[in-house]
Amino acid sequence: MRFIVADWGTTRFRAYLVENETVLDTVSSDEGVSVLEAGQHRNVFLDRCGHWLRAEPDAPVLLVGMVGSREGWVVAPYASCPAGPAEIAKAMIPVDLSDGRQGHIVPGLFCEPAPGAADVMRGEETLALGSGVDDGIVCAAGTHPKWIVMKGGRIERFATSMTGEMYALLREHSMIGRPATEPEDPRGFDLGLDAAERNNPDKGQPAGLLHLLFEARAAVVSGRMETNLLGPYLSGLLTGDEVNSALAQSPRPSKVTILADAQRAELYIRALARHGVAAEAKTSRNALIAGLFRIVRHVRSL
Repeated sequence: MRFIVADWGTTRFRAYLVENETVLDTVSSDEGVSVLEAGQHRNVFLDRCGHWLRAEPDAPVLLVGMVGSREGWVVAPYASCPAGPAEIAKAMIPVDLSDGRQGHIVPGLFCEPAPGAADVMRGEETLALGSGVDDGIVCAAGTHPKWIVMKGGRIERFATSMTGEMYALLREHSMIGRPATEPEDPRGFDLGLDAAERNNPDKGQPAGLLHLLFEARAAVVSGRMETNLLGPYLSGLLTGDEVNSALAQSPRPSKVTILADAQRAELYIRALARHGVAAEAKTSRNALIAGLFRIVRHVRSL
């Protein structure tokens, strides 16, 4: 089965011509949704993928990611957890491409982790469905990492952390991170993991993340930490605290599947090892294509 995918994020446009789970061709550009104005998305898609539409007149077209956000082509309302491929396919939003041809925007998911609370994702739901995990925990790493609980091949629930964005804020806009210098000393990451253990609820009274962050500044200004350790230290502290929180929200897994590039996945593997939890890394692109293949098989029945 051939289908066309547009993975349309905030800063990048990536598209794939796919047969089953094999990528046959790719295109990409810097035309993410953040640089486009309302009404421009259709023309961008046709400019980049029109040759595939002409060559594959029967291929379904799926659009995933921020293309369904308020800044995207059209707003695609979130589907609700728990959800599997069929529920997500049913909630997709059609958009007109050209000559009566339609594409479908994958909607993303809404989760209510507690009464009155809310969590959302756009795009990571396809990664989880393509992770190969039917029962277990998937971590889709990134600016806003998602910890996703899979049950029976469906997304049961998830929780999002602000790890990547918080790191950027601390480094660029905080007196805590400004003293950091390069070249960085990667030993700082494990020192940050050490500090995060003091906020692990399994090990007594948590120290509190806000206190531990200020301790990083105190260590630098008192001369107890070299400035080239500070950047990796903050990354380790935030990543370790993220892992603490994720593991506290569900029964302790024996393994977590990490969807990330090799360098980032290795950091999560080190953090999880401190909890006695094994980790397996998989590439995000392969998971994306596999997840969309599970969804696209329901398109013809819509």
